[in-house]
Amino acid sequence: MLTIEEITNVNKLPELREVWKKVLDVSKCDNLFLTYEWITVWLNHFWKDKPILFLLIKNEKDPIGLAPLLVDGEKEGLVFPVNGHSYRPDLIFGGDHEEMLKILFSHLKDRFRRVNLCLYKVELDSFLVKILPNVARECGIVPVFKKGSSSPFLSISTDWQSFLKSKSKHFREEQKRKVNKMTKTGQLDFVKVSSPGQIHEAMQDILIIERNSWKEKEGASFTAVPGLGEFYLDVAEAFAKKQCLCTYLLYLNSVPIAHLFGIAYENRYYALKTSYDESYKELSPGVVLFNYALQDIFQSNLKEFDFLGVESRWKNEIASGTRDHVDIFVYPKNIPYFFVGYFENTIKPLVREKAPFVLNLKRRFQRPLENEKKKGPM
Repeated sequence: MLTIEEITNVNKLPELREVWKKVLDVSKCDNLFLTYEWITVWLNHFWKDKPILFLLIKNEKDPIGLAPLLVDGEKEGLVFPVNGHSYRPDLIFGGDHEEMLKILFSHLKDRFRRVNLCLYKVELDSFLVKILPNVARECGIVPVFKKGSSSPFLSISTDWQSFLKSKSKHFREEQKRKVNKMTKTGQLDFVKVSSPGQIHEAMQDILIIERNSWKEKEGASFTAVPGLGEFYLDVAEAFAKKQCLCTYLLYLNSVPIAHLFGIAYENRYYALKTSYDESYKELSPGVVLFNYALQDIFQSNLKEFDFLGVESRWKNEIASGTRDHVDIFVYPKNIPYFFVGYFENTIKPLVREKAPFVLNLKRRFQRPLENEKKKGPM
């Protein structure tokens, strides 16, 4: 007999920590972004004082599943803890996935007047993508799948030298040339950060790099986005305690010029953020640092280097494949609600991307009307 327990108070999540770990173990899930540490740090920085709806699925008394859902008032629906700094949401299921999904949607239909669920950046090979269409027919809901971005990864099955031999001669010569060029410029120092005692000093140097990077001009750096540096500091501290922190820095003549902020979790390296000092661009500090970091990762027991983010030329030069993603929207089988949700989650974002002037035009005409309403009758 499957039952569902609701957790709606974020302050109750620490009590769920051990149960959460057991559910992850039962599900055999190796996704960093579904761990207790990641999601609780994310909530503290990006979902503060907003409502949550974590659903713990039990078989008798044994917890076998967890759905970490958030109640999004703006979208009038449920979402996962995902943004530009968190990826690949999923349901943490350890039992019969189809049966668990049915009881989940049955619970949500009883709980809400209409089910509106948005899942962004789901891995294409997730069980959700495979079984949701069948479950939807029985549960009276409509799933809509929207193709997302692809993210490069590198499978690690050989040693570093064998990997280099598998690449083109041009690639090998370019790597060697760039490392030699920087070596001739001054003293190179590579630092691997993994212990709690290294974090604060390393983060100060990372902030220096971010402040001098191209991301600063575009408003996307740790220093340009309020609170972003503190978020990654808390991530570093949380995963250093789990002995998973694996961050690299490159110094030239004692000056920090490049960093790779990453976590090594369950045989996979997650390259969360990377940047370099723009004033050293001609020396290719990012390439030199990655050369060092990859050699170190190849010597570990990790099986994959996950670049995260979207495809780019430099990533694809190193990667062995790409991981596809899909956005999933679940609507009630009710024509008016379906079209309202479809417009908000699919049509409107597309218009915003392809023809932003349409929304700007709408705002332009709305503003005088809103001003008239504020003034009231003359």
